Amino acid sequence: MPKILVTRNVGHEAMKLLQATPFELVVNPEDAEPSREWVLEKISDPDVVAACIMHGQPSDKVDAELLERAGKGLKVISTFSVGFDHIDVKAANARGIKIGHTPGVLSDSVADITTMLVLMTMRRVEEGIALVKSGGWPQLPWAPFVMCGPGMNHPNLTIGFLGFGRISECVVDRLLAFTNKAAPPKIVYNSSRARANQAEIDARFSERWGVDVRRVEKDDVAAQADILIVLCALTPETTGIVDAAFLKKMKKTAVLVNAARGPIVNSDDLSAALDAGELFGAGLDVITGEPHIQPDHPLVLNKRCVVIPHMGSADYDTRNAMADLCVRNAIAGAEGKPLVAEVKL
Repeated sequence: MPKILVTRNVGHEAMKLLQATPFELVVNPEDAEPSREWVLEKISDPDVVAACIMHGQPSDKVDAELLERAGKGLKVISTFSVGFDHIDVKAANARGIKIGHTPGVLSDSVADITTMLVLMTMRRVEEGIALVKSGGWPQLPWAPFVMCGPGMNHPNLTIGFLGFGRISECVVDRLLAFTNKAAPPKIVYNSSRARANQAEIDARFSERWGVDVRRVEKDDVAAQADILIVLCALTPETTGIVDAAFLKKMKKTAVLVNAARGPIVNSDDLSAALDAGELFGAGLDVITGEPHIQPDHPLVLNKRCVVIPHMGSADYDTRNAMADLCVRNAIAGAEGKPLVAEVKL
């Protein structure tokens, strides 16, 4: 009987969808990451026609090793994520294996977390919480500018983005509510490439939000932004793109927020820039090396850096929607039908 491999229980509703199919389910029995060998053993079964995998589990990395072990019947691998940097898509496609992912359904949730990190970083919330919890508040004399940070209502802010897809657009929708209406912000962004009709695209964005929106070069985003938000995909081209040279171009009053993938920002260079006062602060939902980040990590210790444990899509509705799309991709691929959301390079 054809089988669908599920490397982590995807929740009651999504599991019901899988259980209603004629396929036999091979499900990781533990609510924990399986061993790599377990995944390789199960995916080598020639009856496995589809697999639901997780982004955050190293055991599920779709590389040459996994593809070599995969059974000849494997038609689709569906990841419980929008990102697919853990999958060698071209190599999978070359073997006739389709790749599914979960775009769109987590845009609002990640935009919420991104907006929260912007506000927390600008208003020094992490520092304030630490002060209260350590008992230091009574020893902090009041002064006109104590614990102050830059405000979202500052006139003529420039909000910059590296990557300008669905999530970035949702972030703009949220951030504009906090900005100065008499002296509105402008938005600059860098995308992977300029389009032939770039001026028309930017004009549509500008009309939509009522503020000036322009695509500029990467270094211009760094130089102009008061708030710089990283939301591009992790690719060989974007790995380490926010490095020492990039950070030195930023304003000393600027804040940096990364809600995309950790390796886009060089952690050592960011730590050095914060220590040197080369920017005001940083907010990170993602960080290189996660989840193996210890309390003594320089960015965790830095009082001007907010670090949270990759919580961007972590609300119940969003995760259930991701689970639904993940399993629907797997079922469609197993049935030889077009995927609901296929990665196409």
